[in-house]
Amino acid sequence: MLDCRNIQAGLSEYIDGVLTVEQAEATQAHLRSCAVCAKVADELAQTTRLLAFLPRPEPSQDFEQKLAARLAGQALRPKPITLGEKLSAWWSRPRVRPIVASGLAVACLVPVVVLFPRATPPTVVATPAVEAVAENAEVDQAMQEHLSAKAGEVLGDSSGLLLASAPAERETGS
Repeated sequence: MLDCRNIQAGLSEYIDGVLTVEQAEATQAHLRSCAVCAKVADELAQTTRLLAFLPRPEPSQDFEQKLAARLAGQALRPKPITLGEKLSAWWSRPRVRPIVASGLAVACLVPVVVLFPRATPPTVVATPAVEAVAENAEVDQAMQEHLSAKAGEVLGDSSGLLLASAPAERETGS
C-alpha cells in the first residue's frame, strides 16, 4: 500500500482520471482503508464539481494583440546594465588587475616613505683648518674617528660643554 503523503499528492490526478489503471486501483484500495485520505478525496471532488459550474471568463477580443504588443515591447527594450555588471566587465579586462595592484602598492608605499624618512648622516663642512690638517693622513684619520665618535653629542664634539660653561665664567669673571 502507498503511504498517505503519496496518495494525497496524487489525488487531483485520480479525480481527473489521468492515472494509469494500476495507480488508480492502488489509490482506491488506500482510500477504502484510510478514512483521512478518503475525506480529503471527497472534499477535493466536491471542489472540482463546484468549479465546473462557474462561468469561464472570456478574454477581450483584442487581448491577444495587446499581449503580443507588450511582449514585443519588452523583448526590444534593452535590459539596463547595473553597476555591478559594469564593475565586473571592467575588472575582467586583462590590464586592469595589474594596474590596480600597482596603484595600491604605490598608495601604500608613499605614506611609508613620507612618514618614515631615512636618517641622513651628518655632513661635515670643510673649514680652512680641516683642509690644512687633511693633508696629513694620520691627522685626517684621527679627525674622522673623532667626528664619527662624537656625532651623537649636541654639537658633534665636546665644544657643547665649553659653550654651556662659558656664560657662568663671564658672570663670575667680571
